[in-house]
Amino acid sequence: MHAKLSILALAAAASVQEVCAGPIHRHKHPKKEIVYAYTDVVVVTEWVTHTVVAGHKPTEAPDFESPPIVEAPAEAPSVESPAPAVPTSENPPPPSSTSAEAPAPETPAPENPPPESSPVESPAPESPPAESPPAPSPSSENPPPPPSSSEAPPPPTSSEAPPPPPPETQAPPPPPASTSPPAEPAPPASTEAPAPPPPAPAPAASKRGAAYNDPNLVSAMVGQTDKISWAYNWGSDSGGLQAKIAYYPMLWSPAPDHSNNWDEKAEAAIASGSDSFLSFNEPDIPSQANMSPQDAANGHKQFMNKYAGRVKISSPAISSSENPGMGIDWLNQFFNACGGQCQVDFCAAHWYGPGGDDGANLFLDHIKKVHDACQGKPVWVTEFAATDGDIDQFMRSVTQGLDSDEFGFVEKYSYFMVNQGSLMSSPTDLSSFGRIFAGI
Repeated sequence: MHAKLSILALAAAASVQEVCAGPIHRHKHPKKEIVYAYTDVVVVTEWVTHTVVAGHKPTEAPDFESPPIVEAPAEAPSVESPAPAVPTSENPPPPSSTSAEAPAPETPAPENPPPESSPVESPAPESPPAESPPAPSPSSENPPPPPSSSEAPPPPTSSEAPPPPPPETQAPPPPPASTSPPAEPAPPASTEAPAPPPPAPAPAASKRGAAYNDPNLVSAMVGQTDKISWAYNWGSDSGGLQAKIAYYPMLWSPAPDHSNNWDEKAEAAIASGSDSFLSFNEPDIPSQANMSPQDAANGHKQFMNKYAGRVKISSPAISSSENPGMGIDWLNQFFNACGGQCQVDFCAAHWYGPGGDDGANLFLDHIKKVHDACQGKPVWVTEFAATDGDIDQFMRSVTQGLDSDEFGFVEKYSYFMVNQGSLMSSPTDLSSFGRIFAGI
């Protein structure tokens, strides 16, 4: 370390001789100015000694600059401890302050030039722009430090201490990254918080409908309950129905008196909001549509298939007769005759029998058989009635059964019928079982 300092001292002496050889004012001010400039630069870094000769920053500055910066932090504490001993110049022992030994030959010069040193300090920072921020601030703000070279080094060392922090500033990026991860887990916790129960499903529309001939009676019934949601009248026109419920048209048979204006009526029904059509009425009974399964299949394909996809289409409505060629047997023959070419979205079925709970059980069992014959498709019960017995109890048992989950395949049902002597006891009043059917 001492060898290095001696070499620097010799180099400095040589450079001083060269300078003295040129300018004429070498005995007056230049030495003081140069020494102070040299002192100021040395405080920052050792390589500034060359700037006195060349007047510009040497290209080799980076090589010399890095070592002092590294040594500065280590030496700073050692310099601070002997700092109270001003004779740092007198005692070369502080090897830790290498910068202090370099200015040792310059110590005599700083004795006079406190005022003159200030102008010299301004050019000094210009040569090392990178180090200019630390050097000028302490020197310009505090003129007293320059007079004592021993005191000058400590501030620079403290100023040199800041340079290490810049690399430390690069370290902070990791903390933000670490802070971001915890932020990510937080959202999941919040997502778990929203666990509101799913909204309750809207109540299903009532399955109950009105089979009618007189639309005014339907209006009277609907005015007393909200359990009636649809209606039909075995025809292709509503006949002036004013009740605000769905209307479904029926093509009673393919006979000309029913089918001549079917397409016109069907289009009008769709325009009015109808989404389902009913096919032929009891073709398995001679007194009704009276059709063979094959004729019914042909007529169904001709008049009903054309509306496939626009509305739901029923099978021909069958009776509950258990005679061969009737009821469910007829329905099976109909599907065979269709050969898969008939558009059927649900099956329509009728039932008539005894009242009471026994009659209700017979009715419900029959509807299950219709569902099986309909190949698992939904079922509409468009006519049913108890012909004798306790009709009120029959109605209670039947409505309770058809509205249960067990009979979820039953989409709609209508009692025969909305007229006086059945569901109505007068033009404006419901019968006892009519009130049960209406849910009143």
